[in-house]
Amino acid sequence: MKILKVLIAVWIAFAFIAVANDGGYKIRAIETGAQQVVSKTISIVADKADSIKEQADSAKEKVKRLAGAKDEVAQTDAVMPAGKKTKTR
Repeated sequence: MKILKVLIAVWIAFAFIAVANDGGYKIRAIETGAQQVVSKTISIVADKADSIKEQADSAKEKVKRLAGAKDEVAQTDAVMPAGKKTKTR
C-alpha cells in the first residue's frame, strides 16, 4: 500500500513539473545534474579504492621484506660455527 502511495505522489509531482515547466526540460536538467553527481561520486569511490589498493600493496611489500629478513637471519645462523651462533630471534 505504501508503494502505491509513493507511486501516486511521484506521478503527481511528475505531472506538475511537466505542466508547469513546458514539458520535460526541468526533468532533463535534473537528469544532467544527477549524472554529474553520480560521476563525481564514482570518481571519489574509485580514488578511495586506488588508495586502499596502494596501502595493501605497501603492506604486502613490508611483510615480504620482513619475511626475507627472517630467512636471512636463519640462513646466517645455520652457516655460522656453533660457538658463534646468535640468539634466536
